[in-house]
Amino acid sequence: MTDENKSYRVTDRRHFTPDGESVATESPDDPPAEASSASTVGAEARPVHPEPAPADFITFIVSLASQAGALLGGTEGRPPDLDGAKWMISILEMLRDKTEGRRTAQETEALDTILYELRMAFVARSRAGGA
Repeated sequence: MTDENKSYRVTDRRHFTPDGESVATESPDDPPAEASSASTVGAEARPVHPEPAPADFITFIVSLASQAGALLGGTEGRPPDLDGAKWMISILEMLRDKTEGRRTAQETEALDTILYELRMAFVARSRAGGA
């Protein structure tokens, strides 16, 4: 089939290359590309989200500590869940034990500080009757 006989047109609407890189947008110096209005509708309205930070040990333990803190403080009118908070603290203690000798000094300091703060908050909340 020759180019003159084509009765259809293919428009690539993908926003990323097969390698996962963002497709470059047109620069102001480029002539406008032929495209139907359907292919460009919403293309500029989509928010661009930055790549998430790579997972590391400190980020992981901070996320677990945040969950424990939420359980200790209660959420959305719910009372604190001391059993859940105690379980999250025990998970952090288990991680401390299982990673002994393989943490950096910064990771060890962060984990020890987080455990201390969570334990003190747990004791304070327990003495207050869980409320």
